[in-house]
Amino acid sequence: MGMSTGGGGGGQQNPMTDINTTPLVDVMLVLLIIFMITAPLMQNKVPISLPEAPNEPDAAEERAVVVNVQDKGAGFVQYYWVDDPVSLEGLEARLAIEAAKKPQPEIKIRGDRGVHYKHVRIALDAAKRKGISKIGFVTAPGE
Repeated sequence: MGMSTGGGGGGQQNPMTDINTTPLVDVMLVLLIIFMITAPLMQNKVPISLPEAPNEPDAAEERAVVVNVQDKGAGFVQYYWVDDPVSLEGLEARLAIEAAKKPQPEIKIRGDRGVHYKHVRIALDAAKRKGISKIGFVTAPGE
């Protein structure tokens, strides 16, 4: 804001309190010119030839094995191999069989909402110990 002490000669000198708008107008004109130059450049589109992928399920996705960890209450946890209930020892035996296959299927671990993470970690550690290299987690959408 530019301020002046007023007139030069003799008497009373009051400060000038009007806002100097010249710098504001200068900046706005520069911005207007910049936008006028760059706006047409943003309208031009570069033609690109993108590859198309088939909309088919992935074969690796079909071979994935889902291990469910479900809380049964009172500290009891049940492990499921796909849909079959298994004990922890049975889970480790099935993981060893899957680890020996070439190529290895992906193991997906799905934990129930109420189960403590330590039980999911037990299943994860068992898969790592047996040599499974592809391990994923299944979550519900929006969580």
